Amino acid sequence: MLGFAVLFSVMTSTGALYINTVQKFEYIRQGGNGPAVAFTALLSKHTTVSSHGVVKYDNVLTNVGGAYEPSTGIFTAPYRGIYTISCILMSHPSNYVHLRLTMNNKKLSIVYSGPKTHPHSGQTLQLLVNKGDKIWVQNENDQTAKLNDHGSYNVFSGVLIKKI
Repeated sequence: MLGFAVLFSVMTSTGALYINTVQKFEYIRQGGNGPAVAFTALLSKHTTVSSHGVVKYDNVLTNVGGAYEPSTGIFTAPYRGIYTISCILMSHPSNYVHLRLTMNNKKLSIVYSGPKTHPHSGQTLQLLVNKGDKIWVQNENDQTAKLNDHGSYNVFSGVLIKKI
């Protein structure tokens, strides 16, 4: 009977250790502060965006937490926290493009790319974002914007740095 008690004690301790280890790994996986949120989306083809239209990045590489919606081009923050949001732009060689990072219809920043030389432009912002806030990239121009895709040069991405 003593052997059974020792075996039961070892199994119980091992089970508790396993559960504790799984919980610690989950905590580390989540950055120690809650669920992970990260997205990176690209354009899969040359894209034309109407005047003041939202850019719909359709080639989703990462969407941990499912907060980016490629059909609308909008990221909706699932948690209040500090996020890093980035936008990289390369225009079609035939036109100028001004894109703006927007949160809840408020302009955050402008990204510009001009014709002929394929210059890249980008912005990276650290933002305090509330749960439910919406962030997107839109054409700032009063004319149609043509975006290049050769090698997926146009990128929209974000990551939750710290949940608050």
